[in-house]
Amino acid sequence: MTEGEIRSLLYHDPERGEQALFDTYYNYVYAIIYRRICGIGTHEDAEECVIDVFLEVLKHFDSIRDGSLRAYIGTVARNRASNLCRYVSAKSRSTESIEEIGQVYASEQDVEDEIEQSELTERLLSCIAALGEPDATILIQKFYYDRNAREIASVIGKNPVWVRNRCSRAIKRLRKAFADLHEGGDHHA
Repeated sequence: MTEGEIRSLLYHDPERGEQALFDTYYNYVYAIIYRRICGIGTHEDAEECVIDVFLEVLKHFDSIRDGSLRAYIGTVARNRASNLCRYVSAKSRSTESIEEIGQVYASEQDVEDEIEQSELTERLLSCIAALGEPDATILIQKFYYDRNAREIASVIGKNPVWVRNRCSRAIKRLRKAFADLHEGGDHHA
C-alpha cells in the first residue's frame, strides 16, 4: 500500500488506516528497533517499542503532512530505540550487583565473543537492509520470525511461490554481500 493510500485511509477511515499503517511498516520498524537494541533488550522490549512508535506516529500524524511518511517513521523508531537502550542499560546497571557482573563477565574471552557476535549480527542486519524491499522483509520474516513462504506471502500480499523464489535469490545476494563485506572490512580476524 502506498503512502498516499495510507494517508487517505487515515483521514477517511482511521481504523483501517491505522491497520494499513501498521501492516505496511511493522517489519521496517521492528528491524530498526531490533538492530539498535540487539544484545541489550529483549524481544518483548522490541515489541513494546514498536507499539510506542506507531502510537507516536499516529499522535503526530496531522503534523507530518509533508515529506516521506517512511522517513518520519524511521526517525521515530530510531529515537525510540535509542531511548529504550538508555533505559534498559540504566535499569540493568542499577539492579546488578558486583557479584552478578563478575559472574556474567567472568571470562575476558566471553566478553570478546559476545562483542564479536554482536558486531557480526550488526553487519548481517546491515547487509539485509541493503538488499532493499521486499527482500529485507522476506529474510527477516523467514529467519527472525521463523515464518514459512505461505505466512510471509500473506504478510506482504504475494504468492508463496513468488516468495520462495524471491527468498532464494535474496539469500544468494545476501551471501555475496556479506562475503564482500567480510573480505573488504575484516582483515583482523
